[in-house]
Amino acid sequence: MKNYLKKLPLLLVMMTMLLFTACSSTVTDPEVPAVEPTEETVAAPDDTAEEIEDVADAVEETTDEVVEDVEDTMDDAVAMADSLDVSVALGNNQRTLTYNQATPLELPTGQVISQGQLKPTWQYIEQQLGIDLNDVTIQDQSATEMIDVSAATGFESANVYGGNGIAESLMNYGAQGYFVDLNQHLDMMPNFGAYLAENPNIADAITAYDGGIYLVPYAAELGNYARVFDGRESWVTALLDSADALEDETHTLTPAYAGYWDRNATNVVDLQNEAAAGGELTRDAALDTLIAYIADTYPDLANPSDLYLGDTAQYDMDELVALWRVIELSPNTLSKVATGAVVADAQISPFFVRQSSYREDVLRLITYWGGQRVHGSDSYSARFYFDQNGELQYSYAEDGFLEGVGYLQQIYSEGLIHSEFADLSTRDNYRNFLYAADEEPNNTQFGFMTYDWIASTTASNADVVGMLPPLTTVGDSDEFIHFLENTRVIKPDGWGISTTSSEEEINAALTLFDYFFTAEGHQAQNYGPPYGLVEGEMYEAPDGNLYPTFNDWIVDISCELKNCDMSGFLRDFMGSLIPIGFQKEIGFELQTTTNNGPAAWELYVGEEVVSTSYESDDPLFRLVPPFFSLTEQDNAKLGQLAIGEEQTDQIFLFITGADTAPASTEAIKAMYEQAGVQNYLDVYRTAYQRSASE
Repeated sequence: MKNYLKKLPLLLVMMTMLLFTACSSTVTDPEVPAVEPTEETVAAPDDTAEEIEDVADAVEETTDEVVEDVEDTMDDAVAMADSLDVSVALGNNQRTLTYNQATPLELPTGQVISQGQLKPTWQYIEQQLGIDLNDVTIQDQSATEMIDVSAATGFESANVYGGNGIAESLMNYGAQGYFVDLNQHLDMMPNFGAYLAENPNIADAITAYDGGIYLVPYAAELGNYARVFDGRESWVTALLDSADALEDETHTLTPAYAGYWDRNATNVVDLQNEAAAGGELTRDAALDTLIAYIADTYPDLANPSDLYLGDTAQYDMDELVALWRVIELSPNTLSKVATGAVVADAQISPFFVRQSSYREDVLRLITYWGGQRVHGSDSYSARFYFDQNGELQYSYAEDGFLEGVGYLQQIYSEGLIHSEFADLSTRDNYRNFLYAADEEPNNTQFGFMTYDWIASTTASNADVVGMLPPLTTVGDSDEFIHFLENTRVIKPDGWGISTTSSEEEINAALTLFDYFFTAEGHQAQNYGPPYGLVEGEMYEAPDGNLYPTFNDWIVDISCELKNCDMSGFLRDFMGSLIPIGFQKEIGFELQTTTNNGPAAWELYVGEEVVSTSYESDDPLFRLVPPFFSLTEQDNAKLGQLAIGEEQTDQIFLFITGADTAPASTEAIKAMYEQAGVQNYLDVYRTAYQRSASE
């Protein structure tokens, strides 16, 4: 019925044309002066009625034939399969299209979603499109594993393949004929075609070396900050602005970091190192030195904490390390600030990442020792960036990057970075117990600062605030700026259509893909089905844009089931925000940001923190493409090289001081050189130049 209804506008147009042709002798063109009738041209009333009736009969007969012919033609042209096999692998069975929660979910409609069914958003999509979607994903399989296994059988096990980090694979296999060239089917994807026309950067990014487009990408909220610096406000004020909260402390640390910056008359790290009696730094020595330094260097600040908090923040990386030292040495004081009582054997992590799979977030700190670029896009695998001349560089093997790795090793040895941040054997969410477990009995672990998303991080603890990034210079400029490398981008995620699909299945898949660029599909993927929204009401964001507004049901149940993490609830329970091909928008996030989250957004936007973009005039601040289209020759060359996670693992072994770690950063550089990093870089430079010239 839905397909038939879609044909009605065309059928009505054709019927109107037939009627117009049949009755043309009685229609006056408004652009042509009317001819006054004469006796010869005026028919008798009875004759006219008979002629009109004859014409109507003829039109009815002709229209029946035309409708029949048009239906046959339309069925031949856009015949669609009733169902599609879809494989969207994310390595996390909570994030797939299938509902994998042990507890059923009751919707406002009364429908109950149970384990093994499609999630609500995907059931809604089925209903809207009239296409059954069969989730054939191996639920815990990673996208890379899915691609490797499926490639061995010619991508015959599904019609649609999608997941995270597979865009480059889809492009490369597409150019070999395994995925449908969407360029040839934009007539079936008018909304996606219009989207590409409006976003040429995205069109360029997803165009393969042969000119084909083999995937629809997931594009994040372009133009917005991604992860930012967050920290506990009360810890800074309690330590720096008054002695009232201070408890006796017995911990000491052995200084290893010597300081980097010379922008002020003195360096606070040097001063703390000098205050370390017998090579051991106490809390009182570290704190007294820091407070005296702030008073001498920043006499105009109303409070010492203003060096780090709010819009007066102007600290550099050395000054941040000095604060981290005081925090590391204050477990009694800070556990009492967090819980109301001193926690015996409390362990403090001045800096932590959410989980070990995010270990590369520690490497982002390297930027603040002189502006070294680390990741050219919002992906841990995006280790290319543009230098000031616009030439592609590979950051992890550069001297400036490896110098920063040395500094990280030093501050890790002081206990300033969470001890398990790089332990890939654990899947623990460190934020859950370093921020969110203050009131949990027997909790002894507390964290101060992290680098994470505003909404979910500020939701985890009411004391957490956004903190401006450390000041740094970037490139040849001597100007100190607040710079954030991490912005929202075209992601290396998305989905494509296997060429093993029938024509009817391809048509159905094209319709599915295009749906997410309609207003209805865009809303469903960003906010879920309409029963989770307030009908007719829009949320006005701080920038004046309007977005659909969540209703009380979805807000309340996200708090009940996902600790008010709306993003996590939509993914894990509803099935929205899955990294398939769509444009994500910021409205869902802004309206559900709680605690100090809105203030964090205002801080970053108000202070105009410099970030990267696709449109930057300065190549050093320009985002690199999220993925590259590699030819068979390119892949053959890369196959002879050994650049990969082996070297990355060695970097983290060095930072954490493992027994099997390389002896020095020079040894890490030698590993990259022996593995063929220059040839590796040359392949990608050629691939980029090839795509840029198209």
